[in-house]
This record gives sequence, structure tokens and C-alpha cells, in this order.
Amino acid sequence: MVMKRILEIAAAVLAAALAVSCGQKDIRVSVENASELDRTAETVELDFGSLVASHPEITAENVVVTDASGAQVPSQIYTEDYGMVRLIFQADVPAGKTAVYTVKAGEREAYDTLVFSRYVPERLDDYAYENNRIAGRVYGPALEFPRTLGPDIWTKSVETLVVDKRFELNDYHHDHGDGMDCYKVDNTLGGGALAPFADGKIVLGDNYETYNRICNGPIRTKVLFTYKPFEVDGVQVTLKRELTIDANTNFIKISNWFDTPADEFPVVLGAVMHDVIDRVDGDHYIAFTEKASDSADPEADGNISVGLVVDAAEENVETDTVNGHAVLKYTVTPGKRADVWTGSGWSKGGIESPEAWAGIVKDFAYAQANPLKVTVK
Repeated sequence: MVMKRILEIAAAVLAAALAVSCGQKDIRVSVENASELDRTAETVELDFGSLVASHPEITAENVVVTDASGAQVPSQIYTEDYGMVRLIFQADVPAGKTAVYTVKAGEREAYDTLVFSRYVPERLDDYAYENNRIAGRVYGPALEFPRTLGPDIWTKSVETLVVDKRFELNDYHHDHGDGMDCYKVDNTLGGGALAPFADGKIVLGDNYETYNRICNGPIRTKVLFTYKPFEVDGVQVTLKRELTIDANTNFIKISNWFDTPADEFPVVLGAVMHDVIDRVDGDHYIAFTEKASDSADPEADGNISVGLVVDAAEENVETDTVNGHAVLKYTVTPGKRADVWTGSGWSKGGIESPEAWAGIVKDFAYAQANPLKVTVK
């Protein structure tokens, strides 16, 4: 009887140990902010395939992310065009601090969709995009003019999604209470694009030829554009561009791949200037604010702000003005990804002043130069 009791106790202890062991399935994600700037709603990216390989109880249908208080934060799983599966969420980390998040199996809550993009066949192959702060579009093959890499800026004064509503109304040059299109592109780089630079001139490129939407909300929308070959200084150049728009930011990430026989390829990240009232050139960035340019009443339609940011890893970056554009000039390596960011804001949509906008762009450039350190335990 004594031996039986001992075996029962041993079995109970072993069962408890196994239960504890089986319960230790959560993944701890430390997000360290070694910079001097508070980081709010900054997107964290994880290799979801690696997480599942070590924790097979986690699936795309049941994965949840919680903060230190145990509250669930919105997350998104999507597959890159080259096959990698990502899990993303947005972190808040004060300057000099570390925030810890938990990834585990659970019941996913319903998340608000804060980003959206789509092909717009009803408007000459536009591709439109937005998040809860900004909106815009790039032009497609059916549009005769303009032919350019440059995007159009749509202003927003609400955090709800507006693209579908505006195309349905077909009256987006008037403010119906949520913003409008009061920005003029014409034959320019519009609200900002990375373009070839040859013989002291900007090569505007062409409208996209094909697109592939990679993901769509709730945190991120991403689309890959390809372009027909175009001539730069007597040489044919091809281009792929990937636009990534996350929630809770005024900036769009644009990854560019230029293909040309040259070893080095001069480029500019540029945006056209209209009636500019303020401009600040900084280290790897430019911020400027101007009056509404595609408007019958610029004073009533407010000021539009534009930001340009080049990857901090790029060397010998110079600011300049070329062909009416604010530009950052440098060289890239053909075939290698070149990342830039363009931003926009509106005086009737949360941008308090040109000085405030310059500070936003400066802080964003600083944040890109000092990325968060993510450690998975």
C-alpha cells in the first residue's frame, strides 16, 4: 500500500510537471528602444514560419499577441511575394525602455481595418491606397497624362477609410467632410518618388504596367508594381517598386529595384513644389509645406505638407532643388533594393503648422536611423 501511494504521488508530480511544461508555450518578444525618442504604434515584424516550427500549436487562425498587461493587440499574418510568412503588430516603447509582448495560441479578437488599397478599373487603372491618416494613388497604364512615377496626394481629415466612397461619388475634388484631392501632379514626381537622374535632369519614368497586391489590412497593405523598360542616358532601365503602407503613420515605405548594366546609378528622391511657405532640409530628409495646388480656393482648402526620407545607410546624400522639385541626390546599386519613405499631411487633418510638420519628418528620419531591436525568446 505504501509503495502504491508513493507511485501515485510520483505520478501526480510528473503529471503536474508535464502540465507546467506543456503550458510554457508562450513566446516572449522583447522590443528595445535604445533611442532618445518615444516610439508609438511602430510596426514589429516576425518570421511566422519560424515561430510555428518551434510552437506547432500556433496557427494563423489562433495566433494572438498581448502586451505586458495581457491585453490583446491587433496583429496580422501575410505572405510576402517571395514566400516568407510574416506576423506583424504595432508596439509602443518609451525612449530608452524595453516593452515585452507575448505571442501565443488563443482566440483572435476583431480588429479595426486601418489600411486599405485596391486597383481602380473605373478610374483609368488608378491604384489607390490609404491608412487612417493619409491617402493617395499612383497612375496606371490606361491614363494618357500624366506618365510618371510620381503619386497623387489625397488629403484626409478623418481616421475612417474614404477611398471607395470618393470613387463612388466621383467628386473627390470637393471636400465632403473627410478631405479631398487638392494636390496637382501634372508631369512631375508629384508627392514623392525615387527616380533616375541623368545630365542634371530628373527622368520621370512611366506609369506602372502591372501590379500585385501582397496583403490588405488590418495593419498593413502592400503592393508590388512593375514598369516597362524606359531609357535613361541612352540605356534601358527596368524598375520594380513595392509600396508598404502601415496604420498610424503619415509615411509610405517605397522599396525600389532598378535594373541596368551600370555599376552605379544616380537617382533623386524628389517631390514637386508648388506655392511653398516653408522648407527644411536635414540629414537624409526634406520637409516642406505649401498651399493647396489643385484648388479654386487655396486659402480655404488648407496647406499640404510633404516629407522625403532616404535610408540612413545611404552615403553621400545631398539635398538640392532640381526642375522645381525638392530632391535628395545620391547613387544606388542596380539590382539592390533601395528604400525610401514619402510622407504627407494636411493642415485640416492634424498637422498644426509647418514647424510641427518639419519636426514630424525629422523624428521619422531619426527613428529609421535608430530601429527598434526585436528579440524573440
